[in-house]
Amino acid sequence: MRLRALLLASVLALTGCASLDGAAPAPTPTTAIEEQTLDWSECNETFECAKIFAPLDWLAETGEFVQIQLMRKSGTEGLPVMLVNPGGPGSTTTKWLRDGYETVGSNYLRENFQVVAFDPRGVGESTAVTCTDEALKDDLLYGQSDLEYGSEEDIQYSKDLMQAFAESCQETGPSPAYFNTQQTARDMDLIRQLFNQDLLNYLGFSYGTELGATYAALFPDRVGKFILDGASDPFADSGTQLLAQVKGFDKALRAYLAACLTQPTCPFSGDVDSAMNVIASFLKARETVPLPTESERTLGIQPAIAGLIITLYSDQSWQYLSQAFEAAFNGDGSIFLLLADFYNDRNPDGGYLTNINEANYAIACADRAAQPHRVDVGADILEASIVFGRYFSYPDVSCTGWPLGIGMIELNYEVELANQPMVIGTTGDPATPYEQAVALAELLDAKLLTLRGEGHTAYGSNGCVNSLVDAYLEGTDLGSGNLNCLQR
Repeated sequence: MRLRALLLASVLALTGCASLDGAAPAPTPTTAIEEQTLDWSECNETFECAKIFAPLDWLAETGEFVQIQLMRKSGTEGLPVMLVNPGGPGSTTTKWLRDGYETVGSNYLRENFQVVAFDPRGVGESTAVTCTDEALKDDLLYGQSDLEYGSEEDIQYSKDLMQAFAESCQETGPSPAYFNTQQTARDMDLIRQLFNQDLLNYLGFSYGTELGATYAALFPDRVGKFILDGASDPFADSGTQLLAQVKGFDKALRAYLAACLTQPTCPFSGDVDSAMNVIASFLKARETVPLPTESERTLGIQPAIAGLIITLYSDQSWQYLSQAFEAAFNGDGSIFLLLADFYNDRNPDGGYLTNINEANYAIACADRAAQPHRVDVGADILEASIVFGRYFSYPDVSCTGWPLGIGMIELNYEVELANQPMVIGTTGDPATPYEQAVALAELLDAKLLTLRGEGHTAYGSNGCVNSLVDAYLEGTDLGSGNLNCLQR
């Protein structure tokens, strides 16, 4: 799940819709479900793609539809379906599957299931949030004002910028109010029906666990094998979740420094606390003095934070953080800027590879309609981290200009499910802290699998986790208690 700044428009957290040219004519309301079929065709050489249509609003007749893009590996037809989502909100699942199919889950999963990706409404190749002003997007993610950071004038500047950006993303197509998690969960049930499956098998990572929990609450009698990895607590308000994330990323940064300081090539010296002070000072300097890079662009505060945080999602990325600080301490912000571009799906030469950022805003802001009232935790966030607290403790402007969701109802997550899900939590997960996995497992009466280690999500990257998830998928009796793995 992407960490969303409050004052900064977005450093971590995809007008209108994608063109439907070349797609089959949208079905009429009466035939939308009854007569629609899956028509697969070759795409990306070793994959097959299909397009389906879903009602714009599942709870009210509008006569309008959204297009949903599906993808699967060629040759897997006939296997049980496993629908997947990598997170976000806003990540394009079809691109994720295409670029990393061999790393999705385990060999057992890929050999025994038809892994089906779908881009949620608002995202990627489905009917998508499309913004008309790329310069505004660049300014939102990389720019900074000449005003005192955090001042009332600076906050108003950020608010005005977000308002303009949000308006540029709503000039054509349906309102992003329809691009919310509940509408997407209902799209998932349409996919289940079109595959003629009595139950839905589902693998969700990060935000994908929120999507899976939403489906379970809406369709409890249709839950098949459900794996929810890097879990989010649907009962936690956005302020409480943000506080947990700030604590989580602070903990991950300290873990990085503890490991780094044992290495002779570490760009830091002394102890962890002194290194944290150095990083805090480095970031504060970027508020007024951007670093030069090898390109014409500079490294200001927003890309500096984005570049820092993207490396904390996995301990395998810590080496890049060391390289980035080594270069930055020598006056070169190029590596940090490259890391920020990777986080934002930006081509360093200009342009964006996906619409993950605008979709993230649209979906997260639409979902506010069904979320608990936000608790003001600004003071707690400031106290929680000497590095991150300053940048996430200001008033929330991130949803300025974005509408609340349409077609959302109050959900009951404590209903009996057709099958027991498996929830996976990692004790050192910065983006979806472990406590949320515990809460979701209790809420859904799920089997809790704990990985004691670092990083965000575990299935596909840890042998012990893989073996236990595979056993769950195979139907092996895993006993009545919870499960534990250690990171090697």
